[in-house]
Amino acid sequence: MISSSPLNKKQVLHIRVMLIVFMLTGMCLSTLRTNAQQTTGSSGLLNIPVGDIYPDKTMSIGTNYLPEGQAGERFNYNTANYFFNLSFLPFIEATYRLTLLKVVRNNKRVTNQDRAFGVKWRLWKEKRILPSIVAGMDDIYTSSGSGNQYFASSYVVSGKTINLHEHLIRFTAGYGFNPRDRNRLKGWFGGIDYSPRNLRSVSLMAEYDSWRINMATSVLLWKHLSVYAGCYGFDQPAAGISYRFVL
Repeated sequence: MISSSPLNKKQVLHIRVMLIVFMLTGMCLSTLRTNAQQTTGSSGLLNIPVGDIYPDKTMSIGTNYLPEGQAGERFNYNTANYFFNLSFLPFIEATYRLTLLKVVRNNKRVTNQDRAFGVKWRLWKEKRILPSIVAGMDDIYTSSGSGNQYFASSYVVSGKTINLHEHLIRFTAGYGFNPRDRNRLKGWFGGIDYSPRNLRSVSLMAEYDSWRINMATSVLLWKHLSVYAGCYGFDQPAAGISYRFVL
């Protein structure tokens, strides 16, 4: 008889993440292609921006689960954020995000919120041959000094979509400038997402965020509800949900 050892916590976590991914794929009922939801609340893959923005007058409201370290070295605990995103003009996308923050006051640990504002400008729209070009900044302002700009970064990113027999493959490549030396978009980053034929609401994503490799599956349900699940660096769970609508 072959004896089997019990699964450790990391193995159980991996199994749960994969089950969620398969469940989301099976739940997909819509036939519209979805743009994935970045953990900062703006249009992107999992942890990197893409070279595009949401359609004009699109409003998105959502939340993300952030495991320890995912939100940067300051967040040495599991946390979450929630955000409001709006595209307008129609070449600008703005995001207002709040991340739950634990601080110590009077020898007691209390929960506060880190507020951050980000913006993306579409400089060039994708053409038949030429890729799109987008510039962006995140956590661009602070009223209490530079020490609390935990998500500060600026970047230039490009994207190109290839249609192979109605299978959509989108390539993303960019470069991040990190003035505060944060654990965010520093140097080259890139990714790829794939939407199968007749199942455009599903997006399979893989990326390198200038620090590690992440993977996830994103699904758009009923044309408005975006859900994703996956993993950061193969060992931490990723999950988020948002509701998207046109004003």
